[in-house]
Amino acid sequence: MPEFKSSATLQCSAESLRNFLGQTANLPGISDPDLSLEIMEAPEFVTEDAVIEFRISAYGFKQRMSHRYVEVSSERIVAEQVDGPTRSWRHTQTITSNDDGTSTLTDEIVFEPPGGMLGYVMTAAKIEVSLKDGMAYRYETLAEHLEA
Repeated sequence: MPEFKSSATLQCSAESLRNFLGQTANLPGISDPDLSLEIMEAPEFVTEDAVIEFRISAYGFKQRMSHRYVEVSSERIVAEQVDGPTRSWRHTQTITSNDDGTSTLTDEIVFEPPGGMLGYVMTAAKIEVSLKDGMAYRYETLAEHLEA
């Protein structure tokens, strides 16, 4: 399965980063605007076993998806796809506190592209390019929110 990994160091505490990421209402604001992420149903705060349902626009299609938070701690948030266009999707966010007062967010995504006709459009390579662009936007926006 393809894997994608990226990280950024932010001028904020690990606690403030974790608190921000743990509020589901913040997710659309740090997601690539090209995806038009819309939360359909979600808990206010990320908790283990909670499910978030959302819709995105990608590759000319509106896609409804749901993810279950399978691990939630002060250092990690792990979500797995319950329903969506890919065969599988696991997003791990790891937050590390640094000695200089900064924090590092590492995003790791392991996925299996969709099958069928959609698989011709949503190839692993195209998904990886989208993830690279999306994470650049995510880190820039997080810095704006948390480093102010």
